[in-house]
Amino acid sequence: MKTHFYFTIITFLALFVSCENNHNAIELENKDWNQNKAIRLDQVLSKSNDAAFIHEQYTAYPELYENFYSRMLRMGASEDLADKSKVDSLVIPNLNAFINDTSMKLIFEGINEKFSNLEYYENEISKGFARTNQLFGTSKNISIGTFYSNFNATVLENDNVIWIGLDMYLGTDHPIIDMLPITSIPQFYKDKMREKYIVSDVFFGYLMSIIYKPLGDEFLARMLAYGKIAYVMSLILPDENEGNKFRYDDQEINWCKSNEENIWRHIIDNQLLFEKDPSKVDLFFNDAPFTKNFGKDSPSGIGIWLGYQIIADYANKTKQSVKEIIKEENIQKLLSTYEPNK
Repeated sequence: MKTHFYFTIITFLALFVSCENNHNAIELENKDWNQNKAIRLDQVLSKSNDAAFIHEQYTAYPELYENFYSRMLRMGASEDLADKSKVDSLVIPNLNAFINDTSMKLIFEGINEKFSNLEYYENEISKGFARTNQLFGTSKNISIGTFYSNFNATVLENDNVIWIGLDMYLGTDHPIIDMLPITSIPQFYKDKMREKYIVSDVFFGYLMSIIYKPLGDEFLARMLAYGKIAYVMSLILPDENEGNKFRYDDQEINWCKSNEENIWRHIIDNQLLFEKDPSKVDLFFNDAPFTKNFGKDSPSGIGIWLGYQIIADYANKTKQSVKEIIKEENIQKLLSTYEPNK
């Protein structure tokens, strides 16, 4: 399994209703889950001065190591990691210089201070996966890990492990984040680099890999495909703060609620439902400071938010099971019950 979920694709998620009175709600008792401890590769970097030891530890996760060494740090070719002579002459010296760099030591110190204890995230992610297994009748044991991504990735899946790039969650006000040039990470994304999004980011990426299925090229089809992801997330993360689940703050949620009818009217008036032109469609899903044509107070990703509204409305009115909803490919049928809130 080799699927990547870089921060550039993590656009965000939709408004979730409470699972109270939801016919698809999942009851989870303490006996139904066990804490899944994270593999702390970030601490392998920060707590060791031995580059050879670091190389040995990372070699246990070859997909991640290749990604980390060649693409994130850009130290050399991924093939170097399997060549003994190059490991000794290039890889280990490169790693040694990296871990002893003054700036890197400050970053590692910041990550260690911020994330010295991951128990909350381990518990919430473990419960989320237990609900996922219950929902789909599976018994998968999903491993999670944390690492330093050099500000390249929030969540990615390599080596059958879901890895969390803790550097991407240091906090928008953290001095390290403030020092990052906006040419590398724009300010609107810095504003979202908050630890409260960790749990939802993990499940957005995971669900994209197991249930996302494009329903067509048109705008409506794309909305509904993402809406299904958001709906499942509302079931497996019922305790997650409403805004955390789709990277919206309270102001952004309120804007969407207040403008749902206006959003829908704009889509209908401009005949966008079956539009396929990326220049007209992508702006509803891409990361951005706001959604074009809706003003600077609007959040980005409102196509995902609206897709969730449509799917949740369909689920509540038809009382179909989650599996039936996921399998349904008739976009006209999924749309048939929707009425925007005024």
